[in-house]
Amino acid sequence: MRKPILLILLFISSTPLFAQFFIAGGHINGGLPVLRLEKEVGKLFFPTLSGIALYEFQAQPIQIGLELSYGVYGTKLEVRDDLYPGFSENYRIRRNNNYTSGMAVFRYLPSMSSKVTPFIEIQAGANYLYSRFKIRPSFFEEAVEAGIDMGDWAFGYKLGGGIQLPLPFIDGGKLELRLNYQDGGSIRFLTKGDTHFLPDKGDGEFEYNPRQSPLQLITASMGIVVYDAFR
Repeated sequence: MRKPILLILLFISSTPLFAQFFIAGGHINGGLPVLRLEKEVGKLFFPTLSGIALYEFQAQPIQIGLELSYGVYGTKLEVRDDLYPGFSENYRIRRNNNYTSGMAVFRYLPSMSSKVTPFIEIQAGANYLYSRFKIRPSFFEEAVEAGIDMGDWAFGYKLGGGIQLPLPFIDGGKLELRLNYQDGGSIRFLTKGDTHFLPDKGDGEFEYNPRQSPLQLITASMGIVVYDAFR
């Protein structure tokens, strides 16, 4: 599946057409696990915010571009007094599980003349999941330690589509509703309950129990895009 998607994107990007205009916008996205990922994490919710920029070709029902996404799919706060041997002061450990992605986008518009504009979409790129922690005495104080517990990336692709509805109060603006299926390569990552502190082991250390699965998600999106955004 990976090779045909990359060939399509390469072909479109190398076609000698002239640009008509640019489109830019943003989305709120929510993903639910399916297949192997659902077996691994259950109904864990994957929310993201994304920004998209597209390039529409003259007299062609084709758009290509890029979408960048970021979200936090789990966070955990602990207050402990046994993090550092010989000290009984309370420290806050905040750990966020982060989801980022960058995808090349190809869209085909079956109808360009109607007020409601449907589109078919293919995306291909990479997902990066990482868990980051901060340790500090209180919420208002600087972190005494910060770092990444675990990070991994994998190839990903999305197949789906949606519709665009005109927004009369924004010049060139459209409300966009979209549904995608995502799959790709296997990736190692942590969820909220996969990290444990073992105070009795050595001077104290963290134990990790990572998950491994493709990021197989059904993702619904709602956003606003603006046509001819950079005129």
